[in-house]
Amino acid sequence: MSFALDTNLRKKIEKRRRQERDARIWRRLTALLWLGEGVTEAEVGARLDVSARQVRKWLKIFRTHGLDAFCELRYQGRVPRLDDSQVEELQQEIAKGHFRTARQIADWINQRFAVQYTESGVKELLKRINVSYHKVTGFLWKADAVEQEEWLDDYRCDPVGRSIRRYFIDACHPVWGVEMIYYCWLLVGQRFHVKVGSGRHRLNILGAYCPEDHEYLDLRLSRGNINGEQFVNLLRLLRERHPETKQFILYLDNAAYYSKPYVKEWLARHPQFRLKFLPPYSPNLNLIERLWKLLRKEAFCRGYDTFAQMQRGVSAVLDHLDKYHPQLDTLMTEDFHIFHPQDYPECCAASPV
Repeated sequence: MSFALDTNLRKKIEKRRRQERDARIWRRLTALLWLGEGVTEAEVGARLDVSARQVRKWLKIFRTHGLDAFCELRYQGRVPRLDDSQVEELQQEIAKGHFRTARQIADWINQRFAVQYTESGVKELLKRINVSYHKVTGFLWKADAVEQEEWLDDYRCDPVGRSIRRYFIDACHPVWGVEMIYYCWLLVGQRFHVKVGSGRHRLNILGAYCPEDHEYLDLRLSRGNINGEQFVNLLRLLRERHPETKQFILYLDNAAYYSKPYVKEWLARHPQFRLKFLPPYSPNLNLIERLWKLLRKEAFCRGYDTFAQMQRGVSAVLDHLDKYHPQLDTLMTEDFHIFHPQDYPECCAASPV
């Protein structure tokens, strides 16, 4: 069926198209102008990436209801199956951490609201209400929150100055063949295999991180374990790097090698080193633990065929931390989170006696 536009109507449509900000209505107006020029419905559809049938529907709306109605989007979307109060109740239930699968959520919705969802339907619903599937965060339930608070109060009172340097110290032990199991996006049904070792090759890292200027120093051992002698070697490295420093304040966990006789004798001869131990079960207070988290994220997002390759991957991160300033600026802040037992009644109730 032929379609023609007189001069006045064409100018009116062109003006409205110039003023239109909604791309969907702009496409409709463009279709009218092209049809008025004699372009076929099939060609208009091809140019706008829609079907010829859709073009005919637009033309019918224009002929039946006029230009104003033609420029209105009457689609209102599907009526939500859950109202706002039900969605809020669902979010509160999800926040309790009870659900492991989409099927469990669908069953709960059916029992609570008598509304049936398929698993795929529930997943779409969860996306719309800002719910994601991710790993839970563990914490050491034996930690004493009061001791941690007292330790933080003491930490905030520690002196900071040009002749004083503070370091968080800890060990990290990446194991070749174990750390290489990582997550990545794959095709549905695909299996992607990476080589793993026996778990016998371990890189022992004893690191020190300064919260004031973000300096990082470490010792890395591909053979042998970290012991008191290696800890003293790290202290010597700190002293050599900063000979003008009058006092080193070191924050450490309660590893046994920090209290070995060899260490105590060396510290007695070097009183500028002051050791301050973290409360038991308190890795959340050791700032360098966050650096280890960054290391695992950046260095072990790929597989390594050999132990030597893994060592190079670790060095590529730890020896070039300047490349990670954006992450470190937000990660390595002195904002420590303390876990209070009353905030986690289920976890504490389930803890072994």
